[in-house]
Amino acid sequence: MNHTMVGVLTCAAVLACGEPTQPAERPSTTGSPAASAAAAATSFNVRNLGTLGGTFSNAIGINERTEIVGGADLPSGEVRAFLWRQGAGMRNLGTLGGANSFGLYINDLSEVVGQSEIRPGSEVNRGFLWSEARGMRRLPTLGGANSFANGINNRHEVVGTSDNANGSPRAFIWQEGRGMRSLGTLGGPFSQAIDINDAGQVAGSSFTAERNEHAFLWSAARGMEDLGTLGGANSVAFSVAQTGEVVGISQTADGTDEAFLWTRGRGMRGLGTLGGPFSLAFGVNTHRRVVGSSLTATDLLLAIVWTPERGMRRLPTLGGDFAEAVFLNEFGNIAGRSTTSGGRLRATLWTPSPGPLVVASTEEDAESEVATTESGLPAVSAAMCPQQREAGERWRFGALVNRACLGR
Repeated sequence: MNHTMVGVLTCAAVLACGEPTQPAERPSTTGSPAASAAAAATSFNVRNLGTLGGTFSNAIGINERTEIVGGADLPSGEVRAFLWRQGAGMRNLGTLGGANSFGLYINDLSEVVGQSEIRPGSEVNRGFLWSEARGMRRLPTLGGANSFANGINNRHEVVGTSDNANGSPRAFIWQEGRGMRSLGTLGGPFSQAIDINDAGQVAGSSFTAERNEHAFLWSAARGMEDLGTLGGANSVAFSVAQTGEVVGISQTADGTDEAFLWTRGRGMRGLGTLGGPFSLAFGVNTHRRVVGSSLTATDLLLAIVWTPERGMRRLPTLGGDFAEAVFLNEFGNIAGRSTTSGGRLRATLWTPSPGPLVVASTEEDAESEVATTESGLPAVSAAMCPQQREAGERWRFGALVNRACLGR
């Protein structure tokens, strides 16, 4: 399913208000016309999802209803978690009392998890769980100050990263009535849980005893399994499909960073690049469609989709020269971010199509797109992107903090 460190949360609120406690029935996609169309797609339509009135937006999660969550700034510059729905547009989900929040994942019950500052001027972030019935609620920690809720499945299980009483970040799983549970580490002082599927399998990364960072797959039956690397020192797992496949990024033997797909039968395999020295896989579905980003030979970072049949292909942008695809659903719809021709960063939806490419702009962009281009990517609050815990670490490895800071 469902980037730096990432977090997650769960829905105690849903259980309390009488919503279903069993896993939600997913749309039947296997063999359906929609699934067949997605598999046969030769191109993707791309849509700008707009903003909350500020200068940028960033889409992170998408569910089977094509509801999308992420973060966008207000005219004041504060960042807010949003929920986007077809026909309703982008909705501000508020905060836990602070200035900034960011939505990181949404399940098929429309429950959203993410992170929020807890009071104005505070650099303390807590994971949250949002539902239509109860709004945004704060999740607990493992005894420390900060937590980040990164993923939630349809059984209301939330995963993420929390400081423990000693201030060390630990991967956790949380469920209403069961509380917070640390998933441990691979022998080192840090771990983070980034995604969870409906079977309760958790993907993330942990420091080893040698202080390398390795991708892991955790389950109640097997505990935390080290998935290894592509020959280099470090790897991170970002997503686990409902069928157990895992994707992420790994250093190779020659020191480059490459997207990977891991399966229990074949282990970890590299997926290549668009010609540059870097690629990253953020999301995977049960059809083994993988999305992420890659550098081109001309040093552009572009969104990609990888399939077993066709390998790696670039996705179109909103007119700019930057894009990242972050997650996709079983119908092949993809959420991420792209720059427009005017240099603005926008939450983006890609939908598979057998026909010609269509780039759809929002009314806001059609009216306000101007020639002035923002220099670089818009800043995200410093409190949303905690500093690396190890000097010299790049954003891709070690103390990865959250999807709000992807690629920064």
